[in-house]
Amino acid sequence: MSLIIFSLPGLITYFWLQMFGINPVVKHTTTEMVGLTALLWAPTTLFTVLVYDGLFLLLNLIFRALKVNLSFLNLDLILSLKDLTYLSNNLLFLFYYLILSLIFSFTVAYIWSKYLYIRVLEIINKVRIQRKIIKLSEDPTVWESFFYRLEEQKEAQLIVEIYKIDNPVEKICGPVIRMSRPFETEKSLIIDTSKGWDIAHAFYNYEITRSYVDTKSGLIINELNPKKTSLKIIT
Repeated sequence: MSLIIFSLPGLITYFWLQMFGINPVVKHTTTEMVGLTALLWAPTTLFTVLVYDGLFLLLNLIFRALKVNLSFLNLDLILSLKDLTYLSNNLLFLFYYLILSLIFSFTVAYIWSKYLYIRVLEIINKVRIQRKIIKLSEDPTVWESFFYRLEEQKEAQLIVEIYKIDNPVEKICGPVIRMSRPFETEKSLIIDTSKGWDIAHAFYNYEITRSYVDTKSGLIINELNPKKTSLKIIT
């Protein structure tokens, strides 16, 4: 029970941050994971305990006015870690604690992702510039910068051509209909090749706007702009 009380809120917050696209998917050591969990546990548990204590005092006043004795529930205010550890043996408290932790882990992750992350990143980049080091991107990985970063307000169809750097003749061309999520270790794409995009690209020579290069596998993915073309004369 103590493991749930002192680790789960931080872990849930960490996974929310991954879902919001803040943290890259990396394999942490045990020490790193304990540190991250402890840092994220503090604000999440603070909100959880404050709301729990507030609800406890409010309900206690209401039921006292109604002359209803709730002592059989064995609940009490949380004023110290000792109180939190003691209440961890109460199943009713555990239920409300987990529900509140889920809500406030999302809240903490949202506030950090939406407001604080950019401000902290700006300060970090100012220091990096002063040290003549290139700035950090808002996106944690190149995969997210290429496939998940929207240049406009709405999502548009992504048309790509894919080939190996050592075999540029054999290409796959078409719109991306599915792609790996950032937290998946294996990166893959599903390309719709049923509409003749390879033939159209060979004839119209669509403009390449960006290129994704996997230096490990030698795979190149070019983003195509079908609105800008230069016809090829095929002989």
